[in-house]
Amino acid sequence: MKVVIVGNGIAGNEVASYLREHGKDKDIDITILSAEKFPEYDPCSLPYFVGGEVDRNVVFRKSLDHYKKNRINLVLDNKAVSIDSNAKKVTTEKGDVFPYDSLVLAHGGSLFIPPIPGVNLDGVLSCKVLAEADKLARHKGTKAVVIGSGAIGIEAAEALKLKGYQVTIIELLDWIMPTLFCEGAARFLEDEMRGYGIEVYTSEKVLSIQGDGSVESVKTDKRVIPCDTVVIATGVVPGRPLAETAGVACDRGVLVNDQMLTNVDDIYACGDCVQTYDACTGEGCMYQLKHNAIEQARIVARNILGEKAQYRGAYPFARAHYFDTHAVTFGKTMKGAERICTLDQVEVLERSTINGYLRLLLKEGKIIGGQAIGKMADYAGLLMGCMWRGEDLHEFIENWPKIAELDSPYPWQARKLGQLLGLSSLDAKPGKGLERVYAILK
Repeated sequence: MKVVIVGNGIAGNEVASYLREHGKDKDIDITILSAEKFPEYDPCSLPYFVGGEVDRNVVFRKSLDHYKKNRINLVLDNKAVSIDSNAKKVTTEKGDVFPYDSLVLAHGGSLFIPPIPGVNLDGVLSCKVLAEADKLARHKGTKAVVIGSGAIGIEAAEALKLKGYQVTIIELLDWIMPTLFCEGAARFLEDEMRGYGIEVYTSEKVLSIQGDGSVESVKTDKRVIPCDTVVIATGVVPGRPLAETAGVACDRGVLVNDQMLTNVDDIYACGDCVQTYDACTGEGCMYQLKHNAIEQARIVARNILGEKAQYRGAYPFARAHYFDTHAVTFGKTMKGAERICTLDQVEVLERSTINGYLRLLLKEGKIIGGQAIGKMADYAGLLMGCMWRGEDLHEFIENWPKIAELDSPYPWQARKLGQLLGLSSLDAKPGKGLERVYAILK
């Protein structure tokens, strides 16, 4: 059986590793096609490499020798450009043709480049892929503007600050990390960033990048910011064009069923290129997160091996450290809740202390999303478990000390959480001291 995997990221490599480990009794010929020049690396490590916190070799997950030992044909620097689903063949930009019995699309997406003047000037860089991170690490500058404030943008800003740059973040929307955090949590993070000397401008549109051959400034609708470095971090566009050459159905991303199979026979998809569904709500989603990519890849591999494995759906969950600040987000943000709730169904619980910030979104007493920053992030695991089990928050806090194992840390955490929310887990009265802020869904 010939399996061709397009993409050498975490999803593609997980498919290959699972097939090799669990398909030992099968004759499987595995080929991975990669547009990049490197074996698998961790994209989340790139900002730390740029900032000088880790050596370049640390970012690699696998060596070239790994592929040889596991009999995986790794084809580097040779982008797949078309798929003939009738002949079951993939053609690359160099004219090579790879036949397949099963094809896996795990090629992620590409950086969205905003259509603004000056994006081709010297000094305009990114930090999404290793080749660009190499350029950014070598680049000599003192003043940087980061356009976009998603996870990549925030991490790039931190990396450049650690290198001694004067850093400014520009975000078009109303607050930073808008797809991951609600406004309150984002404002808390913005204050943290400013505390480390990073300037943050939100609700601001970049009009152009200015300079004669190389970057000299960034012009927005409100100001001109002198700089010698610009980092583009404006999001990722899923790799739909390749899939569409095979007649694969796409919406925001490549569409798959619960077996991670597309509408075309023997073509699977997983990772950042796919559009799946929320495990809690069932709505279509694109949660481009590591844990989802790994689970999707394993479902693909199991089905290629002949199982009837079903994907449970994607879980929105992300955690990160920015300088010394630990941040966790899970479930729906306010804007996400708007798609599944009406105005009078959503309840917001917020707590802000010297140790951090906690925000929970509830529907009918059950958590549908939350964000925790600083020491409040210690409660994230407890709260996520409550959300994914669909438990009532008040009952959860009241009952944990009674049902948990005595040596478990959770009774203590539940008690502290109950006190924090105004619900003593020893003497709980629903609503006592509980601040209820009804959501204004924008």
